[in-house]
Amino acid sequence: MKKIVLLVAMMAFIGLAAVAFGNPAAPAGDLKVLMDGAKKPAVTYSHAKHTVAVPDCKACHHTWSGEGAPKKCGECHTAKAEGKKLDMKGALHKNCKGCHSDMKKAGKKTGPTGCNDCHKK
Repeated sequence: MKKIVLLVAMMAFIGLAAVAFGNPAAPAGDLKVLMDGAKKPAVTYSHAKHTVAVPDCKACHHTWSGEGAPKKCGECHTAKAEGKKLDMKGALHKNCKGCHSDMKKAGKKTGPTGCNDCHKK
């Protein structure tokens, strides 16, 4: 029985290590996100906080295949919407506010959901 428990624990550790080391390192420090022509102040974004809360990079980098470094949001989402592709503002509001709201509804610790909570002067 002890051997089975040890084997299961080892497999779980290997699985977690594969996920942790398989994802590229998140940028160190906080990012200031400001869109061209924005009327509100920049948003400070911490990859470090988000990779702890949501360890799956694909939750935000939804087009990433898992190979190489994921694209930055602005590489796909530009200042203006193109067809079905959201503009940068729409994409960030949908993804960020959506995730924060979903976590809040689930009773989990969440980030800000109000305009001035993110866009601080």
